[in-house]
Amino acid sequence: MSRVDAARIAEMSDTGASSRRTKAGGVVVVTVLLLLSLLAWRVVPHPIGATRTYDKYRGKAVTTAKEAESAAATALLIARTASAGNAFGPYTSRMVSDAEESLSGVQGTFNSIQPPDARADELGRTLDTLLGDAVEHVREVRIAARRGELAELREIARPIATDVRKLARFQEQHP
Repeated sequence: MSRVDAARIAEMSDTGASSRRTKAGGVVVVTVLLLLSLLAWRVVPHPIGATRTYDKYRGKAVTTAKEAESAAATALLIARTASAGNAFGPYTSRMVSDAEESLSGVQGTFNSIQPPDARADELGRTLDTLLGDAVEHVREVRIAARRGELAELREIARPIATDVRKLARFQEQHP
């Protein structure tokens, strides 16, 4: 019959207890992080939904136009850079694709906002037309970049310069 060492048994049970404590602590940390994430999501204002006044809607339209102008300008810059031979095809394709996704995203977000009145309806239609044109023109650049037509990108991206100017003018007209 072998002899049982009481100290070894105590050591083994302490290890198991600390392992259980570590697992329980991990569950608590994960739970707290999930709750904090949920709280942060609920506290951050989302631009989706109805707006109560024309001024609020106009403000959201101007913010959207600024974001769209930035994305379109990025696509224009990378197209010009690539056509000058200063950017690789995969990089160009990725950058233009990101700009297109950004434009589509801001258009979708803005279209989800309910205009409060007929004047806001008109403003929304105007901006949506500008956004749609920019998305289409950036899409054409993305397709050309993926096909490896880098030398032609400056010419293909020419309409984006007009889109950028129109988006800037929209912002100036609706301060």
